[in-house]
Amino acid sequence: MLVLAALALAEDSTFEGARAAPRRAGREAHASAEIGAMLAFGNTESMTLAGQGALSYRWGSDQVSGNFGVNWGQSRHDADADGKLSAAELAAPYVQTAEREQASMRYDRFLGKRNSVYALAGGFSDTFAGYDWRVNGQVGVSHLFASSQATTLRAELGLDVAREQFVEGVEPGAQTVLSARALVGVRHQFNGHVVIEDSLELYESLLAITDVRVNNTAAVTASLDKRVALKLSHQLAFDNVPVKGYRPLDHTTLATVVFTVL
Repeated sequence: MLVLAALALAEDSTFEGARAAPRRAGREAHASAEIGAMLAFGNTESMTLAGQGALSYRWGSDQVSGNFGVNWGQSRHDADADGKLSAAELAAPYVQTAEREQASMRYDRFLGKRNSVYALAGGFSDTFAGYDWRVNGQVGVSHLFASSQATTLRAELGLDVAREQFVEGVEPGAQTVLSARALVGVRHQFNGHVVIEDSLELYESLLAITDVRVNNTAAVTASLDKRVALKLSHQLAFDNVPVKGYRPLDHTTLATVVFTVL
């Protein structure tokens, strides 16, 4: 039974969203979760589950925020490629088709209504992209170029250091990447129900100038009420020096139901 179509997660942007962050005297907390799944049984058998969550807590000029995401997929394999699943293939174990987990935490110190400095720590595991794990730390500055009730435009500059551990069989087995980071993010609210967002993120390695990574995330969210919304997003992750034996470009198209907790 088809619940909701969802494809594999590409590498996630570390951008926390293009929402404006004006100074507030009090305390403010937000939390949301989104989930998408696909189940198919019969002539084909496959399962995919994709979920993401975000939370933030702000007091005065300080804010702590975090996000996490998972993507798991498995299916029965048509081993002889005859276009159907035989009794033996149906009896065989499921084959893993996606397995990714990621999480990050970020601290922002706001310096007025338009500027802030931030520090971030995060990591992910994605064996289908060649990573046993990848952890990173980041510091930088953020500036809000435009802020209105409908539209915000933000840019960030920073320095990122990452340690990458590759899957078995990849040589060398690990590396350290030091990169400069730049990001531009925009958010526009058409009305009380529809919001569109896009962020473009660039990493330039300082140890190997030819190593460039680009992440782009675009999303349209339509609220059904104050607590529930439907979201369609597309993520692109490009690394012109990918893990050896793996492709440089990943695409993700993801449809989810978003639940606002706080």
